[in-house]
This record gives sequence, structure tokens and C-alpha cells, in this order.
Amino acid sequence: MRRVAVVNDVAGVARLQVQALREAGWEADLYDVRKPAARWPRWAKLLVSPLRLALYVPIVSRIRIGRYDFVHVHYVSHGVVGALSGRPYFLQAHGSDLHTNLRNPVMRWWSARWMRRARAIFYVTPNLAQYLTDFRAKSVLLPNPIDVGRFAGIPPPGRIENVLIFMRLDPVKGPATIFAVVSELAGVVSLTAIDTGALAQEYKTRYGDHAHFISPVAHADVPALLARFDATIGQMVQGVPGLSELEALAAGRVVFMAIDDALYPNDAPPVVRVSDGRDLIARLRELRHETEELQRISSDGREWIRRQHSLKAHATALIACYESVPDAG
Repeated sequence: MRRVAVVNDVAGVARLQVQALREAGWEADLYDVRKPAARWPRWAKLLVSPLRLALYVPIVSRIRIGRYDFVHVHYVSHGVVGALSGRPYFLQAHGSDLHTNLRNPVMRWWSARWMRRARAIFYVTPNLAQYLTDFRAKSVLLPNPIDVGRFAGIPPPGRIENVLIFMRLDPVKGPATIFAVVSELAGVVSLTAIDTGALAQEYKTRYGDHAHFISPVAHADVPALLARFDATIGQMVQGVPGLSELEALAAGRVVFMAIDDALYPNDAPPVVRVSDGRDLIARLRELRHETEELQRISSDGREWIRRQHSLKAHATALIACYESVPDAG
């Protein structure tokens, strides 16, 4: 039986990965990484970098004495754990560890050290391939796992009345496209946004009369959160559904977002494609009372998640990658 140490839980993905591997008959253990000052500015994080490095030591020690075939590290900048483990290791990139960190000379140097030594680098959405051109030969698209059972009891929407802007309010997600037309949107549906991200305080001050802002919830509470809404609005810049959009689809919510169809030539996610704020308003008005169409979209979304992102599908793809990489065991 093969054994793998999975390091650093990012938005619950590593925990689901361990569950998927165990259900597939592998032995898998999770070693989470403490992240002091995670929400501090980058310059301030440098002040605690010695502490962060020290926190790797007990994790590395436990992995080194374990009889693991592989180490799988989430978030590229934590790759030092894999390198010090003495075992063949894989990296999994989640987004900002590529499109943000690789623009910074220090973080690019640090990250590249571990990327060069990794057996393979997994990336979770197809748009991230553009940041891995120097490592194309070892880069593998591995979509995030979704535990579809957590969302099974949520009924499909019969109309669209309550809409959740389900994204972190950061420029990289494109919330400006939505809030540019928020007053008109609020005349069509009831809007709620998550109070998180660099733009959250500004948007609460400017647009609090048009949208209700709520605190972020624990990942375990996401199904209950989504059950309160008929539809979600996702990111408007990157052209791919991230974890928030995937979980909304798993919950049978109608997801409005901008998507790059060129990134999905074979099996595109069944979201409602919108190009800008005016298009978003038009599509909401068109669909909000179309019960039959809304239920079809809901069903298609759930089926697509089962096909592309279920724990079984994830484990199958992941194990195939582990076993296909030369000298990885």
C-alpha cells in the first residue's frame, strides 16, 4: 500500500485530498502548516519569516521518520518542506502563489528553488498554466476536489430573488465590474457580499445601501450559506471557476461569471456567462422567473461537478500522476 504525506491545507482542499486518497485505498496523512501573520502585508511577513521557517521543523521531522512514498505540498512557497523531507515530492499551486508571488523577485527566487526539484507541479485551474511555462514538462492540471455529498440536500432554485456575490473582494477577482452597476442590480434582486478582501471596507462604505455585507463563514458552513441564496455571482477577470464557484455549482446554485471558453475546449462548466455589468443585469432579468430553466442549470452544474471534481475523479487523476512520474517512489 502506498503512503503519502499531504502538507498544508488550503481552503480545505488538502483535507479532501486525504479523504479521497484514503477512499481509494491509499494511506494518507495531513500535516497542516501554521501561518502566523498570514493577513499581514508582504513587508510585514518578512519580519516573522524566521518563525515560519522554525514551524516547518517539527513537520519535516515527522515526515522524515514516517515511511512515506511521496510528499505532496500545497502552495508553492511551502515547497521547502518537501525538499527537506528526503522523499520525492509534488507541489500544488493554488493561484496567488503563482500570479502574485512570481512577480516578486525574492518570492520568485524562493519558489523556483522548490519548483525545480519537485517531481511534478499540479495547478488547480487552466488559466494558471501561463505562469508555469518554465516548468511545462512537469506541470499537470489537477482540478480541486469537491465533496458533493455535503451539498446534496440543498433544493434547486425556483426563482432568483437572493443573490450572493461569492468572492473575495480583491481586484484579481474583478468585483469592480459588479459594483459599477450595483445600484441597478439591487433594483432587480437582493444582493449580499462577503466582507473580506482588500476592497471590502471601501465597498461597504460606498455601496452599503445597495448590498448587505456579511462576515466570512468557516468552510464547514459553506453549504448552509449557499442554501440561503438562489444564485451567486463569481469572479469576473480570470475566466475560470475557482473553489467558491465550484462549491456553488455543487450546491445547485446558478452561477453568473465571466469565463474563457478557450480554456475549456471539451467540457465547459455550465455557468451563466456574462461579459460585464450590463450583461449581468440582462441575464438576471432574463432568468430570474424561469423556473424550468433555472432547475436545468442547477442540475447540469451538479452533474458537471460530479464528473470533473468528485473525490473519486480527483483520486483517480492524482494517483495516475503519482504513479506515472519516473523515479517517484
